[in-house]
Amino acid sequence: MEWIKGNLKVKDKTPEEKLAIAVIQTNFEDAFGLNDSFLRSSNKEMNMKVARDWFNSGQCDFWCDCAGTTGDHVRRLYGALTERFNSGKINLKDIKWAILRLELKL
Repeated sequence: MEWIKGNLKVKDKTPEEKLAIAVIQTNFEDAFGLNDSFLRSSNKEMNMKVARDWFNSGQCDFWCDCAGTTGDHVRRLYGALTERFNSGKINLKDIKWAILRLELKL
């Protein structure tokens, strides 16, 4: 079933797609250091690098396919968030909000 929210046409996601989206969201959070367990970790920078590298891996392509999207699309979203964050146009609070709403972009 599809429904309209604002100008976005949103399709109900299957449980499998929701799981895949959660995996993608977790990697976004990890790449920006938003995961609480990373904040307490002595290896925070290394963990963030592993998460950033995930976006260029076959695992990313697999989970994106499971979510009904492509790895290229998710990499573009990640690149856009990274560029905006690095340029100071958005902050970590904005990143968190974007990650929570990621499902609407997939």
